[in-house]
Amino acid sequence: MKHLTRFFLLLLAFQVLVSSCSSTKRRDEQGPMAKLWHNMNSHYNGYFNAEELMAATLLTLEEQHVDNYTQRLKMFPFLEVENTSSVNGDLDKAIEKVALVVKKHPYSNWVDDSYLLIGQAQLIKQDYESAEKTFRFLVNEFRPRPQRKKSKARKGAAEPEEDAFVSRRDVETNPEQERKERLRAREDARKEKEKIRRQQEKERKAENKRREKERKARIKARKRGIKLAPIVRDTTGLRNEPEEEPAAEEEALGPVGMISIFSKAADLGTGTEAYGKKPDSYLIKHRPAFQEGRLWLAWSLIKRDNFDQAQIILEDLRADRGTFPDVRRKAMAVQAYLYLEQNNPEQAIPYLEEAAEVAEERNERARFHYIAGQLQQELGQPAGAAAAFEKAIAAKPAYELELGARLNLAQNEFLSGSGSAAEAIKKLERMAKEEKNLPYESQILFSIAALALRSGDAATGAAYLQRALASASAGPIQQLEAYKMLGDLAYADGDYLPAKLYYDSTLTVMGKTDERYAPLASRRDQLTGIAGYLQDIQLKDSLLRIGTLPVAQRDKWAKDLFEARRAAAAAPVNPVASAGQRGNLASNSVGASDFFAYNPSAVKKGKRDFERRWGERNLEDNWRRSQRTDAGLFEAEGDGTQGDPSAEEVSMITEDEIKGILQGIPTEETAQTTMRIQLAENWFNLGREYRDKLENNDKALEAFATLNERYPAANAEAESWYYQFLIHREMGNATKAAEFAKLLSGKYRGSKFDQLANDPTYASTLLAKEDQLMRDYEVAYAAFERGEYQLAFDLAAKGRGTLLGQHPLKPRYALLLAMATGNLQGRPAYIAELRQVVAQFDNTPEQTRAKEILRLLGETGSSIPGQANVSIGGGFKESMKEAHYLIIVFDKEDTDLNAAKVAVSEFNNKYYKLDRLRVTNVYLGDNNSTPVLVLRKYLTGTEAMQYFQTAREKEQEFLDAGKYSYDLFAVSQSNYREVLKARSIEDYKPWFRENYE
Repeated sequence: MKHLTRFFLLLLAFQVLVSSCSSTKRRDEQGPMAKLWHNMNSHYNGYFNAEELMAATLLTLEEQHVDNYTQRLKMFPFLEVENTSSVNGDLDKAIEKVALVVKKHPYSNWVDDSYLLIGQAQLIKQDYESAEKTFRFLVNEFRPRPQRKKSKARKGAAEPEEDAFVSRRDVETNPEQERKERLRAREDARKEKEKIRRQQEKERKAENKRREKERKARIKARKRGIKLAPIVRDTTGLRNEPEEEPAAEEEALGPVGMISIFSKAADLGTGTEAYGKKPDSYLIKHRPAFQEGRLWLAWSLIKRDNFDQAQIILEDLRADRGTFPDVRRKAMAVQAYLYLEQNNPEQAIPYLEEAAEVAEERNERARFHYIAGQLQQELGQPAGAAAAFEKAIAAKPAYELELGARLNLAQNEFLSGSGSAAEAIKKLERMAKEEKNLPYESQILFSIAALALRSGDAATGAAYLQRALASASAGPIQQLEAYKMLGDLAYADGDYLPAKLYYDSTLTVMGKTDERYAPLASRRDQLTGIAGYLQDIQLKDSLLRIGTLPVAQRDKWAKDLFEARRAAAAAPVNPVASAGQRGNLASNSVGASDFFAYNPSAVKKGKRDFERRWGERNLEDNWRRSQRTDAGLFEAEGDGTQGDPSAEEVSMITEDEIKGILQGIPTEETAQTTMRIQLAENWFNLGREYRDKLENNDKALEAFATLNERYPAANAEAESWYYQFLIHREMGNATKAAEFAKLLSGKYRGSKFDQLANDPTYASTLLAKEDQLMRDYEVAYAAFERGEYQLAFDLAAKGRGTLLGQHPLKPRYALLLAMATGNLQGRPAYIAELRQVVAQFDNTPEQTRAKEILRLLGETGSSIPGQANVSIGGGFKESMKEAHYLIIVFDKEDTDLNAAKVAVSEFNNKYYKLDRLRVTNVYLGDNNSTPVLVLRKYLTGTEAMQYFQTAREKEQEFLDAGKYSYDLFAVSQSNYREVLKARSIEDYKPWFRENYE
């Protein structure tokens, strides 16, 4: 034992000596022990730990991603997480560890693997540009060494050891030598093909010779009268050899939808062998990461929309028979991913099916089949989709994926014509009632709704969508899809107020990165004005109806409303009725727990058992009859003698309470007249919005007709008739158009709308007048540009005096007059006129330009005329490409800046360690009373805002809001200088919210 211990101590000392000497030697000077030591330390220290961090990161991202089975699934969920800040710290640690491997062991076999892992971490962090650079460096620096013919060595001489790869940093490139090697490789390939051809020709001649010999033997046997058995030809080309029974092996389930990016199993066939030689065996020696680097380079190119280069790499990897089998398998999946990113489902389907066939994990195999089925559904191929979903089920994946496939199969029976919609709905209803499917009830109900809508039954579809929302299992995804679909149904029916409200609910759940967010927000914005007018019309109609009631009926209505409110406040909570309302909150707020009350299926089962025995009961204490002593124990509902008569409530509504309820209701004639005028304006604006924003002429005509019927002789009557004239003319209804033209000429003869409807030349006259007004403005502006400021001022004042109403040239003239005044009367008059432009012309380009000029003039915190204490901003400039800082402004003067700095530094070390942010403290305010922390070293405003969003989302880790009261801002270098000049952040706050948030 002592000798063995002494041996290990000597070996350790020798390793230390080797490490101290070999660290400065070149690659070709490393001895066997030094190589072994470097490889062992680089693999089992830095690289191993980094790989473990990477695996944990991928699992975390998988848990964060939630599949939406109502939409096309993502092939690789770990690349689809919106915000990777939660794993950035672990990824940075992994990068640090392999960076140490590269630095301390530059000649080990694990350097190329370290660069591969760095690129993978950058890709997962969604830093696609850096990932591409890393992978390009890997494939350029660690390309395989070209195969060389072994020269004949003297007997007994040791042959030099060949490395699996070579770095271009260590080998001088020789273009002439490389050209010769390419020619030699081409010649070797030609010789190999010729060798195969000769071998095939030889086998063909041997086969012909064997058949000729057999034919002669049969002729000789026939002459002798010997009958031989007939020859059975093997038409399959396969040998009749006994098949081996495959070993029973338990398949790995694997994470849902994650391709095995770190597995290097080589048990798959090489597939089509187009060119090159078969890969060597790496059972013992280290396998280079060159091919995987090329695969991940293609992946990063796809994420950067460089599809052509990615396609070249993937085709080369799939066609080269020297590609490792596992890399070829991954290339199949990445090829399908490329076509999906290009929105080319037809070409993606065969690669998805091929990738599914060779996938090693059940969930991965099922996921690819599932996506292929979804694509075939989109292409209108229900038979192929059904086959794909059946394969997904046969793979025995996780139950959620299997359930999604079964739901799609039920829909495909109807789409393929093999079953009716009623049968499919009945089948799905049975699935929803199964106890194992209770956690997925909302998903099943949504599938029933989609099926009903496809069959043309919108009412049934909407009802099932409402049930899906009310289900206790409804999560954010089901809520999002149900709200959106209900909004689409209401929009299609022309029911725009519910549509707008449904879209509002959808956008609160939908992430801004969803590709549907922008068009949905645009539609919601189109409906905002219409919904506002409809709501205002409903409210004012109700108020006006109540206000016109007789006094006694109005007081009775107020008393009834008071009693209803009091009864609702005193009513006990019904757990059955409120279960649907509480279900969404419970399902979203409660995390993973073994407590039975957090299990929706267990709660539902218990509720059903209780109701089966005791019926529905109100939520109250001591409900058992054996323990109750109250007077109403044996009284039936509806009896007039319930309770104690002496305890009858005598509380009456007071006059003040009646007045409070009736407050805002127009009871006077003048108030009612004012409200009718407002209703007429709402109906006119509603009709105009229908026509101009939604191009819904039927709804517009309906709104204008309501206006003319309810409020004849309204202020907008002439314009509403002209709108109806235009709509009927556009719809080809000449008779109705002529009626409205006649109405205009009769009641509003000589008006603008009469002339537009009845005088064809009037429109061209108006255009000519508008052209003249524009030319007058251009003349005035040209005088200003020539420096003739007095002439420009006179022309602008004259031109503005000719404009009537809210003419679009008025703000232009106002800004021109302000600029001319500034040149004639100086800075104070210039500033005063610019403030008038800002105050008078809201939401115009001229107002924006006036604000910019005021900022350039250094008018920080200036007030706008007519708007007290409204800031117009300081001399701040918007530049997202400029270098940015983060500033943390604390509200309390006695804030412990050192403790805050430590907390921020810990946050940076966890999530932004590689960015090396520097935290410094400054003080603002006239008396240096406002403590501020400044985080420096950012490249662009986009990166600064990413930090801003992460700090907001992880507020407790960044700076506990309960402990610190602060504001966080991103600020460019130039704007930071403006803040320091003003020694205040107050003017920057509104500017930041306007331009960044």
